[in-house]
Amino acid sequence: MEVQKEWWKTQLATDIHETLRTKEAELPPFKGLSPQLGLRRYLVDWLSIINEKQGVHCTALHLAVYLLDQFMDSYDIQESRMHLVALGCLLVACKFEEEERRVPRIKKLNQYVREVYSEEEYLQMELTILKFFQWNISLPTPAHFLDYYMTEGVSQSDLHAGYPVCSVNKSRLYLEKYCHYFLEVSLQDHCFLVFRPSVIAAACVAASRICLHLSPTWTSRLHSITGYRWDHIAPCIETMLK
Repeated sequence: MEVQKEWWKTQLATDIHETLRTKEAELPPFKGLSPQLGLRRYLVDWLSIINEKQGVHCTALHLAVYLLDQFMDSYDIQESRMHLVALGCLLVACKFEEEERRVPRIKKLNQYVREVYSEEEYLQMELTILKFFQWNISLPTPAHFLDYYMTEGVSQSDLHAGYPVCSVNKSRLYLEKYCHYFLEVSLQDHCFLVFRPSVIAAACVAASRICLHLSPTWTSRLHSITGYRWDHIAPCIETMLK
């Protein structure tokens, strides 16, 4: 989202979170109607590799995949054009999420498809995607919520395997690694698209606390910051931990 960098550390965090939740409620449902749905996992993995090589922030990747999911859900796309659509979504997402200097160049991205598409085709695809979303790509994903929820991921009052946490800072580092692992898991499988992005982000924190043997698994502070009770996120957690 086009919000202040590290907004979750500012005094506006609560207001920004409420805005994200409002926008989240307006997201259209995923129907899973694409004839090319079987290619989704491959495309997501492929975009993830490109994203890592280009040093793009994970919020841009998650937005790109969301754009791809919704676009695929509405069109029967020729397989020969799937890579172009995926890269078009990544370009649009990066231009929205990243600083201009960090946006991958078309020439660079074209190398991943052996330069089979022209620059004009990329520009036309970007325009097609923007028109499809009616130029509104301010769309929240789980990655936009996660950092905010992780601020309450570990506290001094937590217990680790029944004993007081020895180092809160170390526990937070481990929690962050687990959270980003589960965030990646949620990106790869379209079954998570039935959950709201904020639910997925909250479930990432809860699943991480389970793996780290932190108790209680869902604290009152996490309930307060996310607005979710355990029963709200339990189905998503179960899917993550399968």
